[in-house]
Amino acid sequence: MKKIFSIMMVAALTSVTFTGCIEEVDPQTSTVTVDQASNAPGAFDNFVANLTGNLTGQFIYAGSSHYVFDFGYPAFFLVRDVQGQDIVPVGTNNWFDTWYQDFAYLAPNYARTQFPWTLYYGWIKDCNNVLLMAEATDYSDPIEGREAGAGIAYTLRAMFYLDIVRMYAAKPYIVDKNALTVPKVTETTTFEDCQNNPRMNWEEAFEFILKDLDRAEQLLANYKRSDVFTPNLNVVYGLKARTYLERQDWANAEKYAKMAQEGFSMMSQEEYLSRDYGFNSPNSSWIFGVSFKDTDPNILENDGDSSWGSVMMLENGFDCGYAANYGGPNVIDRHLYETIPSSDYRKLCWVDFALEDLIDPDAEEIPADLLKGLSVYSDYPERLYAAGVSNASYGLGGLSLKFRNQAGKANVKYDAWVVDVPLMRIEEMKLIEAEAAGMQNEARGIELLTEFARTRDPYYNYGTHKDAYYNTATSQFQNEVWWQRRVELWGEGFATFDIKRLNKGIIRSYAGTNHIEDCRFNVESAPNWMVWCFVNTEAQYNEALVVNPNPVRPSGDSPEYEW
Repeated sequence: MKKIFSIMMVAALTSVTFTGCIEEVDPQTSTVTVDQASNAPGAFDNFVANLTGNLTGQFIYAGSSHYVFDFGYPAFFLVRDVQGQDIVPVGTNNWFDTWYQDFAYLAPNYARTQFPWTLYYGWIKDCNNVLLMAEATDYSDPIEGREAGAGIAYTLRAMFYLDIVRMYAAKPYIVDKNALTVPKVTETTTFEDCQNNPRMNWEEAFEFILKDLDRAEQLLANYKRSDVFTPNLNVVYGLKARTYLERQDWANAEKYAKMAQEGFSMMSQEEYLSRDYGFNSPNSSWIFGVSFKDTDPNILENDGDSSWGSVMMLENGFDCGYAANYGGPNVIDRHLYETIPSSDYRKLCWVDFALEDLIDPDAEEIPADLLKGLSVYSDYPERLYAAGVSNASYGLGGLSLKFRNQAGKANVKYDAWVVDVPLMRIEEMKLIEAEAAGMQNEARGIELLTEFARTRDPYYNYGTHKDAYYNTATSQFQNEVWWQRRVELWGEGFATFDIKRLNKGIIRSYAGTNHIEDCRFNVESAPNWMVWCFVNTEAQYNEALVVNPNPVRPSGDSPEYEW
């Protein structure tokens, strides 16, 4: 009889396949062992390539079910960030609204809870398999010629653990440094170990992540990559900077953020606002990214609707896509938008809420002045109108034009969504450097922050955004850095990490809010629905697993906050 095990147990098995949310283990199957795969010609290089190739474009979670959110690593940008306030999943058909409002479905026995657990421990399993094939167990020296592959595996495993440690931690590090995070599964973890595998606390998790990154730094010292879709030393340094930032080790955060920047330069205004290449193709600022390919199942199947482009891009000229045609765009929080000065060119990434006043529901055609206003943002103003007004029954304010279709492909089905997505940019590193410097010497931090901000807004002066916040637990300096991160990195997966890192609350209820009615929650510190639950199978098979409490949805809209 076959026995169904937990995902962590599957991650500890030495087979090289990962086929779904629950694995059936059968000694009579044709599953290839790591030892067998390791000896096949070219197999090791293929498995190393799969570490990054498997991050996008594949239906990993549910296979033929074609869930719209099942398109890989960038999906978690939205999964995380709609839990806060900066991204609002509006419209009549938005697949990310569960994480925004339906918190009951984030409890241990629901599919939405299984989704991140399946993907992350599947990716970790892939890294563990590469390390086994490289015979780099317990940080030993890998087989000659497999050093770079092992270094890439250590880098990505650290990235995955840093993500889930921050999302599953019972409390933010700033609140409780001994709070429990996630269980550890490595290339040497046995099936039996997983049956009694306790969660690491914050310090244990940091030690493990940094040990992986230290080893990656050694193994990738002489590695030269061919493109930004594979980790190199800059990526290792960037992950160290993120880790030390979370740990509040300001000196090391500053050090590694500066090292990560070497060889890269910030995006210009022209690059940032490009209608052809805006955040869809690597440029001088991209340190690490992922790519959707025209051969990916997420592009070829389900009309391409299960893809990053489908849920984030508004300008495609064919009748597909959740953001453009099915009524599911993701927009910026109105208050955040309104705190962006008109002199800051990043404001042009989102449609002005003032254009709402030009909508005439009784007109047979779109008013000319409205089309002119939308043309400020797009070569396809009619498509913006259709996406926000006709299809989503939402409106226009805050529609995002940050992420574009690739040049010349807006009308090409489904090549419009064959795009790249940034995972790490020099701009993030500069903001880490500024914050870390300022937490050691505020004057030096203000100088770095001002230098950064004036590349986006030449009239920026420190203190501009002193009224943009509602939680005084952090200093004005950190609030200023946080504001820059919220605007600069919008849609790139950092908003919820920062809310938890700084123990900020969220404000969705205020005069003029564009948050969805009955979802306008105001809380004073990081809410419990941002502490992800473990799937119930993990608690059933891992006796040492201390579970997180079920998320609690506020009973209704909060009174309007007065800024």
